[in-house]
Amino acid sequence: MYKKLLERPLFYNAWSAIHFIPRLNAIKEVIKEQTLPSVLDLGCGTGLLKKHFPACNYTGIDTNLNYINYARQKLRGQFILGSILELERIGLRDQFDFIILNGVLHHLENGNAVRLINSLNRYLKAQGKIIVIDHFFGGELNPINNLLLKLDRGCFSRTEDEYRSLFRQFSTLLYSVFDITAGPFVLWKQVRFVLTCC
Repeated sequence: MYKKLLERPLFYNAWSAIHFIPRLNAIKEVIKEQTLPSVLDLGCGTGLLKKHFPACNYTGIDTNLNYINYARQKLRGQFILGSILELERIGLRDQFDFIILNGVLHHLENGNAVRLINSLNRYLKAQGKIIVIDHFFGGELNPINNLLLKLDRGCFSRTEDEYRSLFRQFSTLLYSVFDITAGPFVLWKQVRFVLTCC
């Protein structure tokens, strides 16, 4: 039932309040030094990245019509309804300083994840970067981590090696693991990859 509720923008935003800011901070650490960067946010949801980082030329893409309509009403930027697996079909032609995959890859099985990643080269400017933030799946997860991963709408959380196998076409500039916490409790372990063209 909660998965149906997550399809609604206000419930999605309330749930995201638990985990979005640590992810946002991990993204901002990478893009903060560039003035008015162009950003492509794949799987943008309700546009929370644009809301919390307004100083960018922003394009967001999502398959959820409710999320896109909500973002269009509330935020400035280009919000496109469509599949991130069909960027060429939806008419995306621009190139970007940063392409963001924030909590996206754990929704895609390996074949579609590789297909998506391998399509991104054409949308990156020279020296452009791909920032991947996602669930980390490893042997040190506590019972809360395991429960939240089990309840998640995506079921393809990966280990570091499994993520790296998706990114073979790119060079990894930065890799880190960080925690999303509630008080003393670690809710999720997250990975951050910053990728660039080889």
